[in-house]
Amino acid sequence: MKPSLRGAVGAAGAALLVLGLAGPSVAAGRGVAARWTAALPGKDATLLGSASPDAHTVWVVGAKLVDRGPQRVPGFSPVLFARDDRAGQAWKQMPTAEGVPVRMNAVAAASDRDGWMVGDSGSTSTGARAGGVYTEHWNGRAWSVQQLALPKAVLGGGLLSVSAVGGSNAWAAGWVQVSDPAKPGTRPSSHDEGLVAHWNGKAWQRVALPRIGTAWTLNSITAAGADDVWAVGTVAQGDSNVPLALHYDGRSWTAQRGSVFGGTVNGANGDLTGIAAHGHDDVWAVGAYRVPGARVSQALIEHWNGHRWVRVAAPAAAGPLTGVAAAPGGMVAVGGSTDAAGDGYGLRVGGGRAVSLGLPANTAAARYAPWAVGLYGGLITVVGAVDRPGQSLPQPMVLTGRG
Repeated sequence: MKPSLRGAVGAAGAALLVLGLAGPSVAAGRGVAARWTAALPGKDATLLGSASPDAHTVWVVGAKLVDRGPQRVPGFSPVLFARDDRAGQAWKQMPTAEGVPVRMNAVAAASDRDGWMVGDSGSTSTGARAGGVYTEHWNGRAWSVQQLALPKAVLGGGLLSVSAVGGSNAWAAGWVQVSDPAKPGTRPSSHDEGLVAHWNGKAWQRVALPRIGTAWTLNSITAAGADDVWAVGTVAQGDSNVPLALHYDGRSWTAQRGSVFGGTVNGANGDLTGIAAHGHDDVWAVGAYRVPGARVSQALIEHWNGHRWVRVAAPAAAGPLTGVAAAPGGMVAVGGSTDAAGDGYGLRVGGGRAVSLGLPANTAAARYAPWAVGLYGGLITVVGAVDRPGQSLPQPMVLTGRG
């Protein structure tokens, strides 16, 4: 099983930065459609998430590839940029906590004095796990490291998503790679399991989850309240991967999978990669599914109405979706397309209907991939990376528009 975000952001992160995100592309700056404005904050990095700590500021976070140690072993370091509309439209790089040797996969903010970035576990030059999963906390003045401890049997792990409710209440989700019991005469093996962690104001604690299966992961989490938390991902089921959702009601977690979600029956492969909530009866999840024999994967859009999941039809051009954000009357989401050119794709759902955001199309001068999306002060903010001919590393990308 190769869960979407675990594979793309986790295991294949080095390829993402060395080779760029394959597929969706667009020109930045000149040539961008009039309704969208493109910016390239910094260089040689990929952006993976965004958040707004106050009414004027937006953060975007990701990672850049670095060489570590005398043997110049490839590794990562986090990058964080901020834009304050009171100081103009320029993006400025912000210092993060010192000595963090991993990428940051997501960011969230409860206020201008309470923000979180979450990333991966550290590793040695030989690839062995070193320490726990890195997270960073913002107290209004500086970022500081807070690690999530992992058991010895865990080979590594990471947090792909974070949702901040308040100073003593934040949730994060991702995966851990667990060693399988040793068997005589066989090579060591491992499998992935989903991970949920909760910040209680003093420390991150790993949360006990229902038994899901032998190979599964979580890609995204959202907390509508202290007793209303959703996490989504994918689980192996026979020869297929099927969408998975977990819900916490303040007392326990319950799981929903497979045929609960439309479009993933009859042997289709599917997963959920993003989730956002307006409230307990208005939750949106996005991802992808692929029916047997199909050439490409299609967008999967699901809405929780308080009683069940209802599939919302996506435009035919919408491919796998990787990011989602709540929007008035519905949501916005971004990802890839189904066309041969591999354009990026964005959509907005309102009134039960999905329509294209009209993201700019590919050009020969630059290729980009939208990865995550946010809605701040009426502006849609799309983050990802841009690939350009002659450049060995992708460049960080931000698109903003009214959509």
